[in-house]
Amino acid sequence: MSSPWNIDQLDRRAFMAALAAVGAGSLLPASAEAQGADFKGRQLLSSGFGGSTMDIIQKAAFDPFDAATGAKSTQVPMQSAAALARMKAEAGNPQIDMYQFSGGQEAQAKSEGLTEPMKSVPNLANVPGGLKDPDGHWVTWAVIAEGIVYNKDKIPTPPTSYKDFFKPEYKGHIAFPAITNGFGMDFLVMLARTFGGGEDNIEPGFAALAKLKNETIFKAASDLPGLFGQGDIWIIPYDTGNAFKTAQSGLPVAFATPQEGSPAVPITSCIAKGAKNADVANGAINYLLKPEAQIAIAQGMRWSASNVNTKLPAELASEIPAVSQLAQLDRAKINANRAAWTERWNREIAR
Repeated sequence: MSSPWNIDQLDRRAFMAALAAVGAGSLLPASAEAQGADFKGRQLLSSGFGGSTMDIIQKAAFDPFDAATGAKSTQVPMQSAAALARMKAEAGNPQIDMYQFSGGQEAQAKSEGLTEPMKSVPNLANVPGGLKDPDGHWVTWAVIAEGIVYNKDKIPTPPTSYKDFFKPEYKGHIAFPAITNGFGMDFLVMLARTFGGGEDNIEPGFAALAKLKNETIFKAASDLPGLFGQGDIWIIPYDTGNAFKTAQSGLPVAFATPQEGSPAVPITSCIAKGAKNADVANGAINYLLKPEAQIAIAQGMRWSASNVNTKLPAELASEIPAVSQLAQLDRAKINANRAAWTERWNREIAR
């Protein structure tokens, strides 16, 4: 699964504009069950993220969709960058009907004319405007939320802010990812925002990181169990999914949503332009947006739901930021400055 941080972006556009662009067809009572006769025996091919992630998504959405409609859905594992490359290679004659992305490739695919608008997807109306294309070319069906991962035994009161990384009592017990890890880049931006700057003024972010440069710097999500397992690390900026995985290993780890907001990476779907089974793909996307599927995905991976009508069980909701708690990052500006900020990181922070 590929994303800005190689594991495996939210603008607040007007809800009504997005709904209008999708068109009245999305309001028709065209449930996937009602379309079942049309889908019986039809094959749907979608890219997928591979591993247990793909298995959870299959069981949460594709299997129920197939059972209700008679379709046969298959996910082909590939990273998002590779998926976009295949989408380009098959332009005009797509063999994969539907694509899943985690790195912002859906916007590029639309801009290059590789996608087509969704049709008759009733649940699309329940997704906030900032989480879907205003022209209906893609939609976010889950969000990986970032924030603070902490040791509950060492920090019994959950952290509330990125400013907590500078508490004197935590000195020597902090770890944060290198800027080559997307979470590290987002941490830099959120520190800049926290201390008066942002994507347009990164100086406060680097000034804050300079105060933490003697703390532990790590590279990948796979480092989290070891860092927390040693007992010396108490607090790390990372995401809900890896917090959940680390806790499942038996470590006393939890996730906290900072008051500044949780940077978010949307998990999206779109339909290849000219897809032979575009109608089936529309039905499958509608299932990905169903509250039942979104709850199952949240339970399996602690990803945030995008459908505003999805009501997570209270205990589960306490571990996952709601859509209203997500922070909008300007990914275009971040990407434009990535090389310069990385060079500065290597010069001023890395060791």
